[in-house]
Amino acid sequence: MGLLLAMAGRAQVPTLLPGQWELRQISFVASQTVPPDVLERMDNPEVAELNEEMAAGVAQLRVEFRPDGTYLFAVQRPGQPPRTEVGTYAVRESQLLAQSPDTEGGSSFDGQRIAQLSRRKLVIELVVGAELPGVIEEMEYRRVSK
Repeated sequence: MGLLLAMAGRAQVPTLLPGQWELRQISFVASQTVPPDVLERMDNPEVAELNEEMAAGVAQLRVEFRPDGTYLFAVQRPGQPPRTEVGTYAVRESQLLAQSPDTEGGSSFDGQRIAQLSRRKLVIELVVGAELPGVIEEMEYRRVSK
């Protein structure tokens, strides 16, 4: 928590970010230089299944970013126990800096980049890494009306 508090002086909470957001779709975006074998590995059956569950309304992934720099992330999927994550966050140059000390592996949002933010739409990107070089995972959220 100390690092996030130290960063808070230089980081901020974008005006449009606070509120409840529901994940609508996960997709992978590849640069033009990605080799064919990486393109084949982008076909992820787990992500496809989650996208189908969200489209059918049987899975729900929601995050509430609060103006005070805290967040609550809740996941409900068929056949799995509900999961919640609480933590703190700030944004510096479109990068989410997040901590969730009570969550195994830390925050689900730390290091992700806000690619698009409007009143109704939030797109967060994450560089996949060495397993899929040149590939970005995009998570598209829609604001939940109260």
